[in-house]
Amino acid sequence: MKEYEILRLLMNNKFICSVSYPEAYRHLRDNKVAYDRMVSQLQPFGVSLVTLSDGEVYAGLNNIPSDSDRRAVVKQFNEIYHDIAPIVEMIACLSTADEGNVLTVGENLCQTELVLEANNNKHFASMLNEVSEITGASKKPNDEKVAALLERLQKHEILKLVEPNKKIYRATGKIGYIYDVFDYIAENILDEPTEEIFAEQQGLKL
Repeated sequence: MKEYEILRLLMNNKFICSVSYPEAYRHLRDNKVAYDRMVSQLQPFGVSLVTLSDGEVYAGLNNIPSDSDRRAVVKQFNEIYHDIAPIVEMIACLSTADEGNVLTVGENLCQTELVLEANNNKHFASMLNEVSEITGASKKPNDEKVAALLERLQKHEILKLVEPNKKIYRATGKIGYIYDVFDYIAENILDEPTEEIFAEQQGLKL
C-alpha cells in the first residue's frame, strides 16, 4: 500500500489495525521514518496521528474541528450508543455464552456457532429478538437475525469477513473505540449525547 493511500485512510477517519488494513498497519508499526514523515504530512491539515488500544490501532485525530465536524461526532456517538453498542454486546454474549464479556481485536466469530448458541439459550434468543429491532430482522428466524447483526457490524468496519465460505468474521481495532465511547456515555449518565458535551471529544479524545 502506498503512503498516500495510508494518509487518505487517516484523513477519512479510518481505523488502521492488523485486521482491517494489515499492510498499512505494518508500515506504520515497523517503519519509524515513514511514521514520522506521515505525522509531518498530516500536521498542515490539523490532523494528528495517534495510537489507540495500547498501540494496536492507528487513527487520525482532527485537532481543528469545525461545526460540521462536531455535529458529525454527536451523530456518531448517538449511533454507537443506541444502534451499534447493543449489537456488539449481543454478539459478545453469543460468542462466549456469557453476559458481560467483551470482544477483542483479532477475535474470530463463526456465524454458525452464534446461531447455535441463540437456538440453545432461551434468554439469549429473547435478547436477540429485542436487539434485532435495530436491523429490522426481529420477525425473522435466528440465523437471519444473527446474519443481519454481523452484516451491520461489517458495514461499520467493526468486523471483517475473513472466510466468506465459512462465514467467519474477525473483530477489527475499531471494537476498542466502540467500547470506549459507550463506557464514556454510560459513566456520564447520558441518554442523549449533545454537541456541547462532545465538542472536545472529536470522536477520539475520551
